[in-house]
Amino acid sequence: MKVSSGIGRIRAAVLASAIGLMGAPVGAMAQDAGPPADTEAQADDPLPGDIVVTARRRAESLQDVPISISAFGEDALSNLQADTLSGIQYATPNLYLDQGDAGNAVIYIRGVGQNDSLAFADPGVGVYVDDVFISRSQAAFLEVFDVERIEVLRGPQGTLYGRNTIGGAIKFVSTRPTRDVTAYGEVGYGNFDSLILKGRLSGPIAGDTLRAKVAFAYSKRDGYNQNSFTGQDDGDVDTLSGRVSLLFEPSSDVEFLLSADGRVDRPDTSRSPVRETPLTGAIPGGLVTFPASPGDYQVDTNANGLSDQTGWGVALTSRWFVNDKVTVESITSYREFRFDLNLDTDGSRLPILDILLNQDQRQFSQELRLTYEDPDNLTFTGGLYYFYDDDTTFSGVDNGAATIFGFPVTLFGFASSSLAETRQETNSYAIFGDATYQLTDRLSISAGLRYTTEDRSSGRLFENFFNPAISTIRNTPPFLAGVGVAGRPINGEASFDAFTPRGSISYQASDDVLLYASASRGFKSGGFDGRASTDFAFQPFRPEFVWSYEGGAKTSWLDGRLTLNGSVFYNDYTDVQVTSFGSDPVTGVFVSLFTNAASASAWGAELELLAQPTDGLAITGSLGLLDANYDRFDILVGGVVTDVSDRRVVNAPDFNASLGATYTAPLSSYLSATFHVDGSYRSTVATEITDSPLLRQEGYERINAFVALNGPQDRWQLRAGVENLTDRNVRVQGFNLRSSPASRSASSAPRAPMTCA
Repeated sequence: MKVSSGIGRIRAAVLASAIGLMGAPVGAMAQDAGPPADTEAQADDPLPGDIVVTARRRAESLQDVPISISAFGEDALSNLQADTLSGIQYATPNLYLDQGDAGNAVIYIRGVGQNDSLAFADPGVGVYVDDVFISRSQAAFLEVFDVERIEVLRGPQGTLYGRNTIGGAIKFVSTRPTRDVTAYGEVGYGNFDSLILKGRLSGPIAGDTLRAKVAFAYSKRDGYNQNSFTGQDDGDVDTLSGRVSLLFEPSSDVEFLLSADGRVDRPDTSRSPVRETPLTGAIPGGLVTFPASPGDYQVDTNANGLSDQTGWGVALTSRWFVNDKVTVESITSYREFRFDLNLDTDGSRLPILDILLNQDQRQFSQELRLTYEDPDNLTFTGGLYYFYDDDTTFSGVDNGAATIFGFPVTLFGFASSSLAETRQETNSYAIFGDATYQLTDRLSISAGLRYTTEDRSSGRLFENFFNPAISTIRNTPPFLAGVGVAGRPINGEASFDAFTPRGSISYQASDDVLLYASASRGFKSGGFDGRASTDFAFQPFRPEFVWSYEGGAKTSWLDGRLTLNGSVFYNDYTDVQVTSFGSDPVTGVFVSLFTNAASASAWGAELELLAQPTDGLAITGSLGLLDANYDRFDILVGGVVTDVSDRRVVNAPDFNASLGATYTAPLSSYLSATFHVDGSYRSTVATEITDSPLLRQEGYERINAFVALNGPQDRWQLRAGVENLTDRNVRVQGFNLRSSPASRSASSAPRAPMTCA
């Protein structure tokens, strides 16, 4: 199956930012409110050397951190027209980030990530919201609102960050409650009846002692595919997200930030696949063959009526500023997530491989950190981390219309449908420390170490049904109530641990040039295959490890008007965890495999540019080169064990680049106009492990643009814009099912919704 993205969207919107209430000063509002319009004062916006990031869990200038980082503030995100986290992917070197078939965030950095959507397959790139790890990939596909900045840390972050940052980390930093009353609002409308609403209100409750903030985002859009089976559109959006924060500062030495967030996603349909090859299924009285889909946006599915997500969380961040050098922090978080899904993976109107998924998850984390900062001597961050995860996944499959050797599976005694319940518990503990020592005024060294130990237990219960009239999708039978035949339960327990060190050396060649070299190790825990049905298949898979070596330079020129940062890297990646699909070479029955590849290696280079050649004009650019390869790696392809090590690594294009320009010109003493255009190119991408030519995404370009009218003091903005101007259909995930009862199939998307307001 192929899931596609990249809808071209022409959108006009009204953005009202920094709306002053109760006499709030303009300066404070411009700093703390939502995305302001670009004006003639754009040249006074923060330059890269002024951008403050917390990649090393302390506030530092972006240009002083010896790590490959991309940072996007409110203005940059607004220019990219980023309404979801995927909006930053084309502007970040060697980042692949889009939404998969099950609403999951598919994130790869430098060829390291995970595209399996089930709970047992942990993400390879950690997503953090205000330093809280989001463990479910569906919950990690965030709406972009109420954001101070987003940081993308490339390469393993196994020293200072929590679980599973073997490929890197994406940090979503929300705004803090403001000292003055501020507000922000945005309304956008466009084609496919696309509607976007965003808002935020922030200010004091009891002077400077107690402040509050409330923010929300709502997105709704009709589907862009046409389902020939139901006669309705397919692939719609209906999402509401919100965030509330209270900041309590009883004294200048202590603060408590209590935050709660929630997200409800209720589309009418799930993301249906488009058949790329013919498919044959069994019906009463014979067989029927469905041809490949006649178009990229024509689907023909029967099991696509459910894709509901509900998630919420609460976090308490406590800080004690012991003195001007020592800070103690505690971050306590609890989150819950529920996901209900029907997914028609075969892409036909028959129950050949229709999936049911009901998932309930809860997580708790506690982190304690101590930071000592003496920039002229020693800086240290260390602490303890605990993470607990409890997930119950109830799943089912309807495959009564599947065939083997041209005959219905039921003739061979195989079940026509089945149900399973999988319970997984994880307890993870870590101790970590990271220090930077200033050897001279220009030379410094950094070293860090994290020790992680993780206990994981999992068990599965089964029930099989041999009556084609029973459907787990249409009317799910009661589980283990005697309707079907119970299978033998399987369970397992395993522990995994790892040391993940990091070391770097940096040299300040001049005030404007930083040179650095680093080596770091990343770790992603092992576990149990959540699709396995036998004790043999339920043996624990191994953890992943990567050693990453990097060298780079961060440079600033022309009094900060030109910034050019570059790096080269090499990854030695072992025990890669991958999912593949095929048919059992003996029975011909569809099977899924979650295995460890022998190893993989990757080298590459990255370049980022930001220039402000004249007042009102800003130019951005990025370049990523990546050569990623598997070592010998055997999986089932067409029922035959095949070495696919010579094929492309999934979601690892060889080349990606972007270039953008934003120009703001005054129209009068009160009004100004902003013009923006950005373009990107990404070379061929393997969307699934076998790199099937039919599911491969060939190289493509993407062009976005907008024009805006800005009001006095940036109080409002009226904008009309377009995304994916050239109307490129982009495949973001594929499943090669040709050797199973199903065929290769795919989902598609047209140019994004046009919006105006």
